[in-house]
Amino acid sequence: MENVLQLLVAGILVGVAYAVMAVGLALIFGVIKIINFAHAEFAVLAMYFPTFWFLQWWGIDPFISAVIALPMFFLLGYVIQWLLLERIIGIREAETTTLIITMGLGLFTANMIMIVWSGLFRVINLPYTTGTWSFGSVLINRAQTYSLLVSLVLIGGLFLFLNKTLMGKAIKAAGDDPVACAYMGINLRFVYRLAFGLGIAITGAGGCLMATYRPFHPFFGETFIIILFASVILGGMTSITGAFLGALIIGLLQQLSILVIPIAIQNVLVFIVFVIFLYVRPQGILGKKGRAV
Repeated sequence: MENVLQLLVAGILVGVAYAVMAVGLALIFGVIKIINFAHAEFAVLAMYFPTFWFLQWWGIDPFISAVIALPMFFLLGYVIQWLLLERIIGIREAETTTLIITMGLGLFTANMIMIVWSGLFRVINLPYTTGTWSFGSVLINRAQTYSLLVSLVLIGGLFLFLNKTLMGKAIKAAGDDPVACAYMGINLRFVYRLAFGLGIAITGAGGCLMATYRPFHPFFGETFIIILFASVILGGMTSITGAFLGALIIGLLQQLSILVIPIAIQNVLVFIVFVIFLYVRPQGILGKKGRAV
């Protein structure tokens, strides 16, 4: 029983870590209908810059770097959407073309990280990164706990922005019915840039948080990009709340699977459950026809 409780806690911590990046992926797909294969690489880039190098150069705490990463990666996402993707949206081959572009962008980012900062594994060494709290027999990593709290704030802030501000409502409306938005005078190009920027910004911040408790390397994104896509699909593709729930479920499945199968193949059980669920409910947990974000 104590072992199960430990795995449940670990599953929640891991699931929320995935969720903060999965909601960014869901936002981009829900609004722009782009499958961003470079998504995880932006998180890895944030692990290096600003997280690791700001700590090495100026002693800036990674959690401060997560805040700094928000405007940095928002601007990066805004420019990428403006210069690379905007010209393709709307053409007949847009879906295939954006897939190729984002895959190429992901490979370019990972290789540039390796060229600039080498392929060595990097680790953040601070007192709280290896420190734990003990609640009976349950051990909770301090860095993961801090990351969970910040992740919930980021996800909550994004949810409030989309539902309580005019710009957020414009983003949701563009995802639901872009044609009607265009007739209403909403600048879809600007809205798409904003949505892509927000999705990359929250993902960059999520990468900063994950770097506090996991070693990373230039191709680290390959280890969890499929998990992010599975989280979004499980949640309902275009639902931010669904992406959060999907990531949480996958995090719990990953950890609890250790009870029945070796840790080396823990993702096998995750994807078996994933496929069975989609067979029963192909639209995902919160997937609805005509609903975007």
